[in-house]
Amino acid sequence: GLSSMGYAEASATANVETFWIWVALFTLGIVGIAILFITSYQTQKMQQLHQSMFNKQLEMEKNQNLLLTNMSENIHDIAKQALEKSHHVIDKTSKSFRSKEKILSNVESRLLDVTNNLIDFLRLKSKKIEIVNEEFNINNVLNELSGTICSQFLGSQVELIFDIDKNVPRRLVGDSLHLGQTLKSLLEHIMDQGDIDEVKLEISKFDTFEEQVELQFQFSDAGRGLNAEELEDLFVPYYDEESSTYVGLGLYVAHELVNMMEGKLSVQSIEGKGSTFTLSLPFDVVDKSNHRMYRLPEKVLIEKKVFIVDTNYNSALAVKKMFAYFRHEVTVLSQEEFMKNIPNLTSFDIVVLHESFFTVRLVEYLSKIKMGKELKVVALNSLLKSDKESFVHEVIDAHLFKPLNQERVFEMIVNMYNIKVPAYMEEDKQDETKHVQVHRKDITETKGITQHSFSVFSGKNILIVEDNIINQKVLLSLLQHSGMSISIANNGQEAVDMVKENKVRFDLVLMDINMPIMDGYTATQMIRLDSQFDSMPIVSFTALVLESEIQKMFNSGINAFLAKPLNIGKLYTALSIYLADTEVAEPKKEEAEAKEVITYEGINIENGIKHANNSEALYLEVLKEFSTAYGTSDEIFTKLIQEHRYEQVKMLCVDMRGLTGTIGAEDMHTLINEVLNKILYKKYDLLVNYNEKYKLEIQTLNRSIRKYVAAA
Repeated sequence: GLSSMGYAEASATANVETFWIWVALFTLGIVGIAILFITSYQTQKMQQLHQSMFNKQLEMEKNQNLLLTNMSENIHDIAKQALEKSHHVIDKTSKSFRSKEKILSNVESRLLDVTNNLIDFLRLKSKKIEIVNEEFNINNVLNELSGTICSQFLGSQVELIFDIDKNVPRRLVGDSLHLGQTLKSLLEHIMDQGDIDEVKLEISKFDTFEEQVELQFQFSDAGRGLNAEELEDLFVPYYDEESSTYVGLGLYVAHELVNMMEGKLSVQSIEGKGSTFTLSLPFDVVDKSNHRMYRLPEKVLIEKKVFIVDTNYNSALAVKKMFAYFRHEVTVLSQEEFMKNIPNLTSFDIVVLHESFFTVRLVEYLSKIKMGKELKVVALNSLLKSDKESFVHEVIDAHLFKPLNQERVFEMIVNMYNIKVPAYMEEDKQDETKHVQVHRKDITETKGITQHSFSVFSGKNILIVEDNIINQKVLLSLLQHSGMSISIANNGQEAVDMVKENKVRFDLVLMDINMPIMDGYTATQMIRLDSQFDSMPIVSFTALVLESEIQKMFNSGINAFLAKPLNIGKLYTALSIYLADTEVAEPKKEEAEAKEVITYEGINIENGIKHANNSEALYLEVLKEFSTAYGTSDEIFTKLIQEHRYEQVKMLCVDMRGLTGTIGAEDMHTLINEVLNKILYKKYDLLVNYNEKYKLEIQTLNRSIRKYVAAA
């Protein structure tokens, strides 16, 4: 009995174990199936993701192909649009002559920007752009930025605000030229979006562990914003067929420059709410111990009571920050509150009001206060909207044009109270230059001017002071065959040294203002300190446009003012004012047409010049950069075909198709189209036949470019 019981228990135990084994096997089976399902699902997801990325890559390639393929056609379209817009402006009689001139200049600037972007694109391709670290004034960069952008978008209703922290250093060490170019590209992109009421640039300083500081430039708008796809492709340049315009070429160059300056450029955007571009860059500080960069020269100017009302409240708060820097007690009121009930202003020392608020009643009220106490009244307006004449009345002591920076507010306060500025601020007013005519009016344009026209100034010595290498080359190309002797200084300090060395007695100095190491204001003052140079004319050549900035130039000792971009008719007029021993007559028509037309094998020079804003100097620069970047591309072409890397062959040819069309290299353009046609139909075995053809064509093109450049 016991043995049978033991057997039954053993059997039951075995059954239980068998049961759990089956449960375990079943569970493992379920888990295995689940794992297979999940793995299969993930594989499918990965394949979908890979396909999506592949499609994205193809789309990006297609867009970039279109960018370069249509390079020449697009530049031609812009030139045509510019011409049409020019005629449209001329036909409209409602605008003043000066407004017409400004708009025509802005139209020319658009084509010039495209050409300059192309040059930078080529220079980046050939790794020719160098980053320099030189001392500069941040305010000069901001003034040039606001002047350029506000001229370009004149009449826009956008409120442009510069909101600058009080601890941002005045003088920095870095690359001011490429900083300005990057800020301009970002702001142009934002302004081009449309449907924006306000754009704010906030500038902040952050200390780093090193001896440097980091400046953060943050552009924010409340526009339409970007979706995820637009955000991803933002810094990838492409050609938009629908709008017939480039998208992102300027942003691409800006992004590359930021990387070269060891900075960071990022963008955040919410569709329907707006975008924020954040640029962070490292700089050295010139004077780390100088915590207050703008010291008012007299204590009586500190702790004034200031009242501010603007049409835009955020703008008023930014202006408040500028005045609060000087320990002023600042009150800001909204436009609505002010219009509802004008408060008692008798307790204030400075009243800052938007120009549109000056009614007859308000002017009478302010005049009455002025009879009993010293009250300074400042009229506020925007550079973007300043195409109309400013409101002028004896009650107004000063005009301020937004966007502002700390230095401009400092200068306004000092000028308004007629206080002399100490030398360390480098703003001493000079007596107007003796012995040389000061030409305060806008320089007029002499019509029919060509490169040959400048030979009338043969034998004269000119000093060009300019930090932008492209501007240097454009001026050199224009003037070097005139018989004049041309010298170049890269900044104000070099100019002062060259003038004072007296190795060359300069007949005229063409002076840029915004430059590193020493700006044009200071350089002019330093030259004028020596009376032996009283009779030497100095003509400024700058993008700064404010009346206060132009007045500052004349105060420093400048004789005349030329606005960028270069207008050769106006340059001719300026030179004729100061260099002609006798009055220079307008060039005869036949003189303008005297240049012999020479043909060069493989390249249509006339078409190439048309694509470069009709500027031979700019065209020469494009040709030189093309030769550097693609002059030996036949070696790459052959190597890629030998290695069967046909996708890379296609990309090289896409680059070449756009560029050869732009420079007028028609034979090379035709050959490249043949190669692309073979790639399109996957006739890769025929590509080897083009190795020798490509080599011969690029060599012919190189020879023609060398001959043309040498003869220019």
